[in-house]
Amino acid sequence: MRRRAALTLPLLAVGCAQSPPSREQALPALPSLLDQAPPAGGRLWKADATASLLRIVAFRGGAAARLGHHHILQAEDFKAALWLPDSGLAGAQGELRVRLDALQIDAPAWRAAAGGEFNEKPVGPEAIAGTRSNLLKALEAAAHPEVRLQLLNLSGAAPWWIAALRLNLAGRAADYRVALAVAQTPERLRLQGRIALRHSDHGLAAFSLLGGLLAVQDGVVLELDLQLR
Repeated sequence: MRRRAALTLPLLAVGCAQSPPSREQALPALPSLLDQAPPAGGRLWKADATASLLRIVAFRGGAAARLGHHHILQAEDFKAALWLPDSGLAGAQGELRVRLDALQIDAPAWRAAAGGEFNEKPVGPEAIAGTRSNLLKALEAAAHPEVRLQLLNLSGAAPWWIAALRLNLAGRAADYRVALAVAQTPERLRLQGRIALRHSDHGLAAFSLLGGLLAVQDGVVLELDLQLR
């Protein structure tokens, strides 16, 4: 069963405080786990995108915020993998990639499930199409169509892990930390977490209209519920 329409996750994991913006510094490129064979002496887990959830929640802002909408974005498809050494978490490698044009926006079922301010008023097809166009422009998707999330470090002990992550968005990278809730069987691994992100961490200006009367807030939430096999 696809989980993209289910909005509320169990409160098992909460994103930790992020590091200071790192767009001013040159961050080194990391090897890609998705483009090369994993190291020996460990186990490779691959995400089942149809059973997983990758969601971004953006919030309305500006002096006339009540005229706008909060937005829910979810990925129809993405690739993710995690390699865990046999010896423990030290040296673990992980990567997630998603194309910005693979994000779907504001499905009525998602908004209804969220309730509250997300369900105050309907968002029609024309508004959704306009939001999608504005989003892709604001995130510089034409020049940088892919978002890449890579694992820097993994620590803790199941059912609680702490992951240091590097997010590459719009050609700029910023580092974050997130607490992960872990559930594992011999054949399945589930990771749940939330990360607080900011447009400004990646040198981006949040979308706005009418001199800022209507805007998207700088802060957004990236929610992960990865089902790996």
